Amino acid sequence: MLYQYGYDEFDLRRDLETYFQEHGMKQAQAALEYAWDKHKGMTRINGQPFIIHPLFVAKYSIAIGANTEDQICIALLHDVCEDCNIDPKDLPFNEKVQEAVKRLTFVYNYEPNDTEDEKQLKKIIRKGETFAKLIEYPEALICKCIDRFHNLTTVEELPIENIVKNVLETHRFLLPVVYNAMAVNLYRQYYNQLYVMSINLRSLNDLIALKHDIALNTMS
Repeated sequence: MLYQYGYDEFDLRRDLETYFQEHGMKQAQAALEYAWDKHKGMTRINGQPFIIHPLFVAKYSIAIGANTEDQICIALLHDVCEDCNIDPKDLPFNEKVQEAVKRLTFVYNYEPNDTEDEKQLKKIIRKGETFAKLIEYPEALICKCIDRFHNLTTVEELPIENIVKNVLETHRFLLPVVYNAMAVNLYRQYYNQLYVMSINLRSLNDLIALKHDIALNTMS
């Protein structure tokens, strides 16, 4: 079955495998197979096979020039730990990939007696901290940008409260980190990728906000 943009998971897999073979990327191929296996049977809210999402993130990463083997592995594996209950240090890939995936994995340290309000507060704090710390790891930040961009392209299929959450999170947490990263000389080699993603994210996020009358502040 063809999905968004006229492809299915097998089309994406074939395209990526061809690229990996042409560039001798054995670890990227291993990451694809690992993600394919771990996400087997999972679906997104819209009913599509979940694996389409990491495959898209990897393909988009290559398209914007974030195409090192480590970056592609990070893209393919970015949801594995959070969704499949795997510790990042147990991933059978190098430390750079493990660390990036760890930074992309949200972990909420709830106490057994936490109320729902307390859990919600901890979740907001944890998300803000996790987004902020992405500036320390540009490969993880770029992956998060692509991850969020793809999620925003399918956000209309979610309940309105989820749409609001995604839009505000992108505006208040993710985009400011991207803008700050672009201003750090240490990350000049990533400027073009961050620039492309900042435009893509901002334009799509603002369009969704306008459509649903979601009030955005003017802080960024």
